[in-house]
Amino acid sequence: MKVSEKEEIPESLPLDKRFTRTYFQDDSFVANIRRALPRMIEADVFSNSVLSNLNQKDKDFLLQYYRERNDATGSYFQLKTIPFRISKVSAERILNEANIDNAGRDFLSQFYHYDEETEQFVLNDTVTEADEIRILQMIKRRDYYIGNVEKSMISEIFDRFPEITKKDTFFANLYIPPNHKYYSPPNLKHISGMQIVEASRQFGIACNHMYGKVPFEDVTFLLLYLNSEFLQYAKMNMPIKMRAKAKEVKFSKAGYWNYSKLEITAYQENQEITRIEMAASILPLKVYKRLKSTQEEVYEIDPRFRILDRFKNNISIRENGRNIVSTIENISNSGFMVRCSGAHPGSIFAAQRLEFFMHFDIVGFVHGTCTLLWIKEDDNNEDTFFAGFRFDEISDLDKANVKEAINRYGRLIEDREIQ
Repeated sequence: MKVSEKEEIPESLPLDKRFTRTYFQDDSFVANIRRALPRMIEADVFSNSVLSNLNQKDKDFLLQYYRERNDATGSYFQLKTIPFRISKVSAERILNEANIDNAGRDFLSQFYHYDEETEQFVLNDTVTEADEIRILQMIKRRDYYIGNVEKSMISEIFDRFPEITKKDTFFANLYIPPNHKYYSPPNLKHISGMQIVEASRQFGIACNHMYGKVPFEDVTFLLLYLNSEFLQYAKMNMPIKMRAKAKEVKFSKAGYWNYSKLEITAYQENQEITRIEMAASILPLKVYKRLKSTQEEVYEIDPRFRILDRFKNNISIRENGRNIVSTIENISNSGFMVRCSGAHPGSIFAAQRLEFFMHFDIVGFVHGTCTLLWIKEDDNNEDTFFAGFRFDEISDLDKANVKEAINRYGRLIEDREIQ
């Protein structure tokens, strides 16, 4: 590849966080995601189905990594890394030039079997990318190494064409943006195990969206289990590659995965460092909400929840054109409590019908009327008052939005009614 062409290839391809469903995070921990590349493609499919439908830029890019070959088995394009097929004569020449000893030959024999009919060594399906790198190192052909970004770009091209046979094996790199803050004991100088688990979880979700065709809207993931095993420390200054194998998938009537079991392995310096198995069901939101409603507990006293700080000011209580400046202290399915500053608001709150508006990200607006239940002065500040309200007139949609806001942003006040 020319130097000028290499300069056009980015250092990394971070994955858009919509694929990992990390809505409130600045970024995802996944980059260079792709499907396992086919090592051999029939010439007819490669030329007539793929190349003929690419623009010149993509065509030139792809032909840097696939080379046309003709032998006794026919005509095909082969990935320019370790060969899929190699003649007996060529294999012996490569082994001699690289000065491979018997131990090395025994290692290589794990990945190739000899076909008597064609007199060729044929690559087995069991080879991993870590094996591939070790083989290239042994035969001194590092110039055949293809980077993660380039493989991701090739995979994106092939995914457009149904004629290309596809494996449910996927790869990605753990990616931590330079400015991302993530808790880890600073004296250990290694990547946190939870960071690897979170990257793997995001990788698994992304595989469901990108390759299982799971839609982004109106579905939710129900994690069934996530089992992890750590084999050795992960160095801070070395990249981590992740491989996911779809061990079992089920399809919805709409054609996307509605269940997946993935086996994820993290590698560093071609050595396994973590193994993770995760399974999840993908449910339509309406089904999930129906299931969840049957699991709701019945309390003698409606539990109350503090909400996240960023929503405390998202409330307006109004009466005859006047707005009471207040913040949300807590909320329940039957009402809410606010904090007010300034003059005693009793004369306003005493009205029979008070209109309120709330707003929560994703959930949206909650609107209705409420009635004052009580009001009291803050013991530590005579200019601050607390007031409790009961929801009066509120639509079913707004009730559902209150419940959703509590589920997303509420934190139970444990030392009140619930022990």
